[in-house]
Amino acid sequence: MRHSHQNFPYEPGMIALFIAGAIAVIILLVWFIHRRSAASDGLTGKERKELPSEQREIVSLLRQNGGPMLQTELVDIMPYDLDDAVEILKEMGSRGLIHREWKSEQGTYEITAAS
Repeated sequence: MRHSHQNFPYEPGMIALFIAGAIAVIILLVWFIHRRSAASDGLTGKERKELPSEQREIVSLLRQNGGPMLQTELVDIMPYDLDDAVEILKEMGSRGLIHREWKSEQGTYEITAAS
């Protein structure tokens, strides 16, 4: 009794196309995951390129915090003295990068990253 060989139902070109598509999907997934982790600092690509390092750090801290922070909290975290930190924050406020709102009950400004 002879065994008959059944024809494989797919053409070699279709198999190659399927494999290429699967590889493309995997590459896109890896790229997307890498891109999301690289952007976990909360900054846009433009901000990362154009802002000075101290301003990038402040915007990143505010966005990672998920909401406003008191100026005193930011100054405590930042590696600058009070006068330098206040000047940086004032400049950022005038450029529209952050919003500063005086909170009399805390005796300091509340700082929010601009959207």
